[in-house]
Amino acid sequence: MVKNLDERKSSILHAIIQEHIITASPVGSRTIAKKYDLGVSSATIRNEMADLEELGYLEQPHTSAGRIPSDKGYRYYVDILMNNKGINSDKLIKTLSEITKAKKGIHGIVSGITTMLSEFTKYATMITEPEFKNIKLSEVQLIKVTNNKLLLVMVTDNGFVSDKMINIQQDLDKRKIRYINNFLVNKITDKNINNLDKNYFDEIEDELIKKINLSQQLFNIINKEIKEINDPRDINIYIGGTSYILDQPEFNDIEYLKKVLNILDHEDTLKKLITAENNKEIEVRIGHENEMKEMQRCSVVIANYTIGDKAVGKIGVLGPTRMEYPRVISTVNIVSDILSKIISEVNK
Repeated sequence: MVKNLDERKSSILHAIIQEHIITASPVGSRTIAKKYDLGVSSATIRNEMADLEELGYLEQPHTSAGRIPSDKGYRYYVDILMNNKGINSDKLIKTLSEITKAKKGIHGIVSGITTMLSEFTKYATMITEPEFKNIKLSEVQLIKVTNNKLLLVMVTDNGFVSDKMINIQQDLDKRKIRYINNFLVNKITDKNINNLDKNYFDEIEDELIKKINLSQQLFNIINKEIKEINDPRDINIYIGGTSYILDQPEFNDIEYLKKVLNILDHEDTLKKLITAENNKEIEVRIGHENEMKEMQRCSVVIANYTIGDKAVGKIGVLGPTRMEYPRVISTVNIVSDILSKIISEVNK
């Protein structure tokens, strides 16, 4: 726990952070004295700034320049000084409602909210697809493409759609395919995917083979595709607003910019960034609090969205440490609450 600063130091630190967020430039005592009504002289502010630097809350990038907040300074601001107000929640809620009505299925909703979140925050955003524990197939269908090629279409009750071209060793006519589709609808739709294991497929395959001439290959393929739908390692992460990174002066260093974009381009590192286990409703990782070196000039705000009290997905916003924390945290909180309600309704 960071030790509380006295009221004057807290007010000066708050003013410096507010000014630096706006200007992205080092802040001097004269600027604070002119723009912020703190009731003390420029000389007093300068002395307090020197003390804050000695305590580790501020840094001086150049000897002749003003100060900028350190990671420790931002942490104190987020934990103690910050006012979480700063967004038009009515507008945000209305936009979320419009997305929910306009988009179809989980893919569309999560994708739309990711884009909307980046537009509201003006930072890069990430949202994972929900990990459901009780997924059911609402539709399964085989469509003949050529003599030995079928299109397998599966739709889950949470709106996920999987279509996969599969090759089989026998030519099935349309009548047989229609019979198989009706059989599959009766046997595997509206059942928990976790219960559709190999033993179950062996049983229904034996039952179907007694009725029509069918190779054993088809059910093995269907079983494999269902497992992939239910594999948490294949959870998609939707990304929005990466272009906003280019608007931040902190990323003018091309080499550093490449490293950050490389994180967002590679699924394994992106998952590591956003899906780290935590028990907090919302987590703010500032600068060196990020384990990945490439992220140590960035801040990441991450929240869970839930079904009941169970976290099923993550929402993340990435920007420089000079992030507008009140606006981002408020926005992420609202989005996580509403997305939780949407996903809970879908998963009923």
